[in-house]
Amino acid sequence: MIKKGTYTVLSHIATWGVLFLLPMTLRQIEYPLSLIPTATVVTLFYINYLWLTPRFYMQGQKPVLWVANIVLVTILAIAMHYWLGIGRGFVFNMAVSVMIAVSMRLGSLWQESEEARLTAEAARADAELSNLRYEMNPHFLLNTLNNIYALTAFDTRRAQEAIQQLSAMLRHMLYDNMEDKVQMEDEVKFIESYIKLMKIRLPEPVKVNFDASEAKNEAKIAPLILIPLVENAFKHGISPTRESFISISLKADKEQIDFCIENSNHPKTANDESGHGIGLTQVQKRLELTYPNHYRWEYGPSADQTVYRSHLLIIPTKQTD
Repeated sequence: MIKKGTYTVLSHIATWGVLFLLPMTLRQIEYPLSLIPTATVVTLFYINYLWLTPRFYMQGQKPVLWVANIVLVTILAIAMHYWLGIGRGFVFNMAVSVMIAVSMRLGSLWQESEEARLTAEAARADAELSNLRYEMNPHFLLNTLNNIYALTAFDTRRAQEAIQQLSAMLRHMLYDNMEDKVQMEDEVKFIESYIKLMKIRLPEPVKVNFDASEAKNEAKIAPLILIPLVENAFKHGISPTRESFISISLKADKEQIDFCIENSNHPKTANDESGHGIGLTQVQKRLELTYPNHYRWEYGPSADQTVYRSHLLIIPTKQTD
């Protein structure tokens, strides 16, 4: 691919070639006198390219640009007519020079404007993604600390174990979360630690299974993008009075990441406003920013409302159908 600077130089060389050949079509003066009108045409080209077009056209003063060129072309045509006897052909050459200069400069300015726009959009996306990461950490910590607080009321020893688990997880949150992508192994360890933390306070009959045997470490993923789905499963999948289960499956390689959670569906009552769905909203935003058009996320309860399923498929190397 030709770089922008190289493309610009080649465009100017091609333009010079055209402008230097134009006087030869006049067949009125011989070389080297023909270089005088040629140099004049080239000068007129750069007056428009470097000054008149950026100064007037891009500032919304198009009539000024065209009036200035009419005046310049008229003065130069009269001067060349009385000096070298050149007539209408030279006027045509100057008109061609002006049109090429304006067209090339507008194209260049549009490209610069488009690049600036894309750069600004990328910067805004990065800033928004960073904000989402900072929002997700307090959200996760709030839920976890609430769980530990509940433990302190009836089992101090287990609460202490939970604090130790949380400390181990903070390293991943504080350091790895600053990276764009992390090794799958680190994300798996984090999810495992979270599950151990949550199981401390779960009733014995609750069945929790996490299968990451097919998650290869060669895969990478945006940090902490899966944990809100796990949180949601524990929040809505566990009942103190009814049979409950959570089944989590993670398969990953360089081609795709397949994350699936199924859990018993025990939605909170209208009086329970904890969480407010913040985590899932953040997941949606982060997916849009990190994997735009490269993911598919399906979630919702089964037809009989007894099972809730969340299936996230991320395909970093190709666009999903």
